[in-house]
Amino acid sequence: MLATITFTLSTALIASAARSLSLNVVASSTEVTDIDNFHVNATLSNTGSETLRLLRDPRSPLSTWATETFGVINSKGARAEFSGIKVRYDPQAVTKAGRPDSFVELNPGESVTVKHDLAGVYNLTLTGTGTYTVDAANLFRVVEGNNTLTDIYADIITAKVKIQGKLVSFKNAAATPVVSLLSEYTEYSGCTANQQGEIASAIESARGYATSSYDHLRSNPYGSSRYTRWFGRFSYNRYSLVLDSFSRLRTYPGGWTYDCGTCTEPDAYAYVYPSRYGVVYLCSAFWSAPETGAASKADTIIHEGTHFPPVIGTSDYAYGQSNCLALARSNPTNAVYNADNHAFFSVDTEIR
Repeated sequence: MLATITFTLSTALIASAARSLSLNVVASSTEVTDIDNFHVNATLSNTGSETLRLLRDPRSPLSTWATETFGVINSKGARAEFSGIKVRYDPQAVTKAGRPDSFVELNPGESVTVKHDLAGVYNLTLTGTGTYTVDAANLFRVVEGNNTLTDIYADIITAKVKIQGKLVSFKNAAATPVVSLLSEYTEYSGCTANQQGEIASAIESARGYATSSYDHLRSNPYGSSRYTRWFGRFSYNRYSLVLDSFSRLRTYPGGWTYDCGTCTEPDAYAYVYPSRYGVVYLCSAFWSAPETGAASKADTIIHEGTHFPPVIGTSDYAYGQSNCLALARSNPTNAVYNADNHAFFSVDTEIR
């Protein structure tokens, strides 16, 4: 998951605007006959007149996490199915920690190129062969001098690539078996005895949060201030989705597999492949997190669990409390399908 990065400088890129970014997506080859060779280069250029310090958010092209950073769209407008990972990440905590590798600093006129391997991250078996457009997430987070974060959108140039021949890749084939929905026992992979104990305690706390959340929702079938805070304007259909999610989370986490040996990323808490039900990969930030509360081991299990379609199938539209509160106000549907909104709803009484 390490980035392949190249920095370049061009005075021709400097524009009059104080802050401006350009994102250029280029396929490594304009014709791909083996999906294992499906790579793109994303070049981000600072076209403004101000130096920008940018987060390597796992959802952005500055990171090579196999998240849904790109859209792969055929000539009929159909999107290739995403089959990669979803990560829990806390932008504010990463900014506060200040690890140099967590950021990219671009001076005016400077560019950075990151190579991305899309094989196994997007499934083209349903969309088929043909010409594809590859676009990318163009939202970037600027770290200000006082460590607050500001959003900036890059102008984007998309790539065109003709794909034919082999469409199936096994690059991201599961090393850990998918868990049965009927599983009632916790499994561990690469975990020490101490880690197993921490996970077991976190599972019980997560199930407790899910139970109290479910009870609150059942007691407030027409909404509540807590519901509105995290999921926005009340709608019975959205309420039912949230209720069902927490109903399942009362028991499901106790039957999952927790992998302690795969992820060592310091800025990530955990990740899952939504298509591989019940396997949770724990990362470095998980181990330094408290057992309970916001951004804890317990609410990380809630967060990651909601990504699995048998629970609800969330995305990562927003990270962090302030962004999740804003999402609930502006887009209740996306809030219901945002993993961190579920996590923060579950610990609401402890963070208000």
